[in-house]
Amino acid sequence: MNKLRNYSLAILVAIIALTFNACKKDPAPELPEEEIGKAALTFVEVEREAHDDHFHYNPIAGGDSLTIAFDGQGLPPAGTHIHLHEGATYKLSLKAFDFAGREIQEEFLDKHDIHQAFILGAPAGVLTYVYADRDKDNKKVNVGVKGYLTIDQHTDKGFVFRYVLRHLNPGVKAGITAANWNDPDFAAKFSGANDLDLKFDLHPVDEDGHGH
Repeated sequence: MNKLRNYSLAILVAIIALTFNACKKDPAPELPEEEIGKAALTFVEVEREAHDDHFHYNPIAGGDSLTIAFDGQGLPPAGTHIHLHEGATYKLSLKAFDFAGREIQEEFLDKHDIHQAFILGAPAGVLTYVYADRDKDNKKVNVGVKGYLTIDQHTDKGFVFRYVLRHLNPGVKAGITAANWNDPDFAAKFSGANDLDLKFDLHPVDEDGHGH
């Protein structure tokens, strides 16, 4: 009986030791750096003024302004469908909130080396986007918390406008340029995960616009 008891005890000790060693080898789960709840995109019409090889963007008194709010799943209110006008330029700004309702978009600028926004969904030649972010030292960086969106052409029908804020893996940002702002293959080319994926119906219309 003692031999059987000792044998059973030895097996139990071995099982505990194996379990303990296995637990030590399992890496601790990585927690997300940003806990994002709701978000909003704001479009404010500005004047685009050509200056040598670039543009200056000036405020317009009484210019068009609209804000789209998104829920925690990145969805706008049901039926959201907006018109933006051909030839117009809009300052596009992101606000993001944590689950306590605190603004956190500045965190994306503080960590600009691992964040980048992409603007997707438009037919070729319809939109132009220019990053307009600055870090805490007032240095230009490409993130997409702020930028300028120009409507180059109107379209016969609308499309799904998609704003993606990508959380990049370390070192990936070095391979991205401002020209990649609308790269449809961003997910395959630039490894990481999406912090935000916001979608709504956009219809670029001619200068007179139309209603429906």
